[in-house]
Amino acid sequence: MVADVTALIPQPATSAPPAVADSGAQGGIARYAMENHTHASKIRKSRIAVSAATYTWTYPTPFGAGVVPICNGIAETAPSATDLINIQIDGAPTNTQCTFRITRYQQSVVSLIGLTTLSLNGVPASVNLHLSAMEP
Repeated sequence: MVADVTALIPQPATSAPPAVADSGAQGGIARYAMENHTHASKIRKSRIAVSAATYTWTYPTPFGAGVVPICNGIAETAPSATDLINIQIDGAPTNTQCTFRITRYQQSVVSLIGLTTLSLNGVPASVNLHLSAMEP
């Protein structure tokens, strides 16, 4: 009799849980998750100091083969900085890396006529980049 009841008790899962999805779905497998399980993230992120015109970011964990992530880069400057930093994606991202182009523009105001002018000054001495890559 005890053997019959034991067979009805769900067993622990034997594989890693799926990655976090954009929308939820009810599961249909009668297994339970072990207490120390983890879900794979769909986003990679980093904060890195850069002092070059380009930076190739290799993700800490690659995305699946053929996955082209949605990548973003934002510059962090000092509170008193007046320069403008432009970050753009240089070429197409891959499942393992993304290259960013970093350009600094010096901002100055022509006080007599109230216009703001920009001049290209190349790469900042050092800027922190906040980078993210998300699985579509």
